[in-house]
Amino acid sequence: MATLNFYLDKADKAGMHPILMTYLCDGKKFRHSIKLKVYPSQWTKKQRVKVKFPEDEFVNGHLDGLEEIITKAQKESLLTFNEIRFSFIKQKFDATLNKSDVKAKSFIEYFEEYQQVASSRIRATTLKRYVTTFNHLVSFSKAKRYELSFERINSDFYIKFLDYLMKEKQLLNNSIGGYIKIVKAFMSFATERGYNNVGLEFKKFKAFKEDTELIYLSEEELMHLLDLKLSSQSHIIVRENFCFACFTGLRFSDIQKLQPENLKNGHIEIRTEKTQEFLRIPLNPYAKQILERNNGILPKMFSNQKTNDFLKEIGYKAGFKDSILIVKYRGVEKVEFIEPKYKFLCTHTARRTFVTLSLEKGMRPETVMSITGHKDYKTFKKYIKITDKVKLVEMNKIWEKKLYIA
Repeated sequence: MATLNFYLDKADKAGMHPILMTYLCDGKKFRHSIKLKVYPSQWTKKQRVKVKFPEDEFVNGHLDGLEEIITKAQKESLLTFNEIRFSFIKQKFDATLNKSDVKAKSFIEYFEEYQQVASSRIRATTLKRYVTTFNHLVSFSKAKRYELSFERINSDFYIKFLDYLMKEKQLLNNSIGGYIKIVKAFMSFATERGYNNVGLEFKKFKAFKEDTELIYLSEEELMHLLDLKLSSQSHIIVRENFCFACFTGLRFSDIQKLQPENLKNGHIEIRTEKTQEFLRIPLNPYAKQILERNNGILPKMFSNQKTNDFLKEIGYKAGFKDSILIVKYRGVEKVEFIEPKYKFLCTHTARRTFVTLSLEKGMRPETVMSITGHKDYKTFKKYIKITDKVKLVEMNKIWEKKLYIA
């Protein structure tokens, strides 16, 4: 029979007792020093600390984590050997606590290492999401007094972290799903490197993602914007780049780095910033018109955030004021946003506009995909907005009335 006990060791000069752990199995035992001290009046029969101060929760959380390591190791031993083996439990316990290291890193330090390793292979915008995820984890740990360790990234963590992000941070499902996805990626990284030996429940975490309403410009709106008289030079620069993206399907990051050398024989030849894929995009008459009135090259862009701010101002001037209803969710709670269309304009609206209008005009999906650089239809599908005009054209095309002569 195996037993686990937490108890108080001899008092120090200040009258505080170190907490010790003893595990006994098959007549063998090992001890572990918790390196935390309490007064005897704080200790309970349940082998935990009376909770009077916030730090008491951390002490109990640490003890819970150690007990969870032992419990999981015992379950694994039973599944593997059909019995609880002392040597196996001891090995798992030591491996989990990284006792072989002179100074084991904390969960947070491993996450910081993950960010550093990832920074060399991901875009700056993606790295910002890693940093935001890290900040949410730290604030969650402090607010909920939840000790972060590999063994405690379990279903209990998942439920409490989701609840924290929804209720206290008021985040929507897609944002939360993005952070959960990064947590899972980090845990996979830690597992592959041998840092995590026990916490595998993360594989069951659901990084949910919901479809959102696609905002795009109609053909009439795009043409109106193309010829709109603007007095601000900043607005003109943003309009020219945005419309060019609407006519080519290029991402903002690729528009930013476009050089005269990328324009060859009526085509754009570019290796994309996001996927490093080489694209050769034919220039249509409207894209050529924009280049011609800008001496063959687009004016230099502003930052993404600044561009988005200017786009909303331009959209207001263009009269894009129809009310748009956007429905999102926070858990099962429906959150509705009703705003004039210009408030939803952003740099990515251009790419959606290109895809939607190209399909509306009859371009085959595979042709659009070859221009935008999409490899699979599943990813491409989220850009598609099947408009009433598309449905009307397709319906008439398929069900065209014909005369049959007997």
